[in-house]
Amino acid sequence: MKNPGRLPPKEQRIAAEKALLEAAREYYKAIEEPTRKFNEALAAAAGPPEGVPASDKKSLVTRRRMVEITKEADPEGEGLKLYTILKIVAALTGDTPDE
Repeated sequence: MKNPGRLPPKEQRIAAEKALLEAAREYYKAIEEPTRKFNEALAAAAGPPEGVPASDKKSLVTRRRMVEITKEADPEGEGLKLYTILKIVAALTGDTPDE
């Protein structure tokens, strides 16, 4: 049984949910274009050099270098992990990540 004394006032909860929804919509709208550009650049970097068949599993930029680049670009220096890069590239190209 729930403790009714711990339930937040309904009006406050509704106001907080509304504020969160509005902020989330603004956030996702703001990151939409940069995310698209980043994904395009990542897919291009992961693609094969000109004249090399995609089946050769060669890319313009190595996955490890992609990790280094994202760390360099990240103000906090964290960047994306290798597994994250692999998953994003796989989703963009329709490949399965090498495990």
